[in-house]
Amino acid sequence: MAVMSGSEAVVQSLIAEGVEHVFGIPGYHSEHLYGRLMKQDKIRHVLVRHEQGAGYMAIGAAQVTGRPATILSTAGPGALNAATPMGEAYGDGVPILNIMAEDMSPHLYQDRGIVHESKDQFGVFSRLSQWSQQTSSPSEIPSAIHEGLRQMQVNRPRPVVVEIPIDVFQADAEVELMAAETHEPPAGNPSDLERIAGILAKAERPLIWAGGGVIRAGAGRQLTALAEQLQIPVLLTTTSKGAIPEDHPLVIGNLSQHGPVRRFMEQADVMLAVGARFSYLSSGKWTLPVPKRLLHIDIDPTQPGKNFPAELGVHADAKLALTALVTATADAGTPDHDQWIAQGQSAREEVRAELAQRAPLEWGLMKSIRNALPKDAIVACDPHLLGYWSREHLPFYQPRTWLYGLAFGTLGYSYPVALGAKIVAPNQPVVSLTGDGGFLFTAQEMSTAVQQGLNVPVIIMNDNAYGAIKEDFVRDYNNAYEVDLHNPDFVKYAEAFGAVGLRATPETLESTIREALELDRPSLIDVPVNLQRPLQVT
Repeated sequence: MAVMSGSEAVVQSLIAEGVEHVFGIPGYHSEHLYGRLMKQDKIRHVLVRHEQGAGYMAIGAAQVTGRPATILSTAGPGALNAATPMGEAYGDGVPILNIMAEDMSPHLYQDRGIVHESKDQFGVFSRLSQWSQQTSSPSEIPSAIHEGLRQMQVNRPRPVVVEIPIDVFQADAEVELMAAETHEPPAGNPSDLERIAGILAKAERPLIWAGGGVIRAGAGRQLTALAEQLQIPVLLTTTSKGAIPEDHPLVIGNLSQHGPVRRFMEQADVMLAVGARFSYLSSGKWTLPVPKRLLHIDIDPTQPGKNFPAELGVHADAKLALTALVTATADAGTPDHDQWIAQGQSAREEVRAELAQRAPLEWGLMKSIRNALPKDAIVACDPHLLGYWSREHLPFYQPRTWLYGLAFGTLGYSYPVALGAKIVAPNQPVVSLTGDGGFLFTAQEMSTAVQQGLNVPVIIMNDNAYGAIKEDFVRDYNNAYEVDLHNPDFVKYAEAFGAVGLRATPETLESTIREALELDRPSLIDVPVNLQRPLQVT
């Protein structure tokens, strides 16, 4: 043991746990912590312009690396500014360690008017995290950080919070640091997995429904192996795009909302769902034609059978469970599912062909974006009109290259998430795909991009409106009420920060993206265009 301050305990614990980046803004309650942080060179601090940006950048870093990312937030407004990305990370299952400063321990929750006082800051963030601890001594800090990281390894990787009052940062105590550990997630009941293997091997028209848990577990290779071994078509969701390359012949894609694919699904006799929740949106408001023989594997033990009845539910990490299934079916032989696979491919192509004809503008934009990007490019996307099209129809070929905030659906997600991704993957192309309304939620982070030297083009689909809501209002009320926007000149906006501002048409978008990726600094591509919501094929 060594005597050290609470601030030193935080810094040394993060170093011991292998943390390489932290995102944040120094504030009054965290000055002592930053005073210790500035004396080391193992952790890179990324200064942001708003704590919401810190949270989103941490989301981008965590999604690309598959490891927890850390944010530092000061008390009161600084902490609460991070609440929205914490909610997104909780919903999407992203591992975020939030080290949060708080007011002086003796005066908490007394409404005495101390600086940055909240009614119950810890209570707020306990509701936005899977695990939280408020420390009362420097000696508690290493074990709190260690336990938070453990929780994110063995459970669904939702955020954790370690709250530290200002006097605990400043106090000295004997502290025992803890070494980083790898904690194995649940592997599932072997007999249940053997049963699943037997059912899949005998199925005549099986399907795999792959959810975001496959990406989080790093199980893309195992998923591909099982699908190929048993010749099973694979349906993806918004959060699992890229788990298997979307040009793989077994991949139907994220097309389950369309009639031809639903009619194909109705013929299935067995479905294996892995790392999936069957959420409201991904299941078409829980109308998905799931076969009666549903075999459901998830790291969250509450999920199997929650939204659709499961014949067999297994509490397991996707990678460990799929590895076991590959092994258990290795000697099963390759079934003849050629006709079944061809039916799925036909349904997929019917959807694509019809939409390419009915929506040439949106289809052409997605084609231009995909053609301009190498296969390993990372795309962070906001929920906007082209984003809605992209989550179904923009193809991806590698895991952790498609970043989309589905559960919370927060505007302003795309740009800072892309910056966080670029910080941890500097050698991969990264782009942000957003709309004009969503970009302005977190547009100030362009200053961060310039200061950090991040070549991340942000592509703005600019209709001078909250376009999706406008379409709904005009359709339902014949009134575009409070949805039209007065935007800045986005090219000049970028140039004011020292970034490069570009403007493109749908016809020149591909070449403009290629140009932006060759730059040595951040860029913005303004694309004036009016789009429509995605169409359905009946």
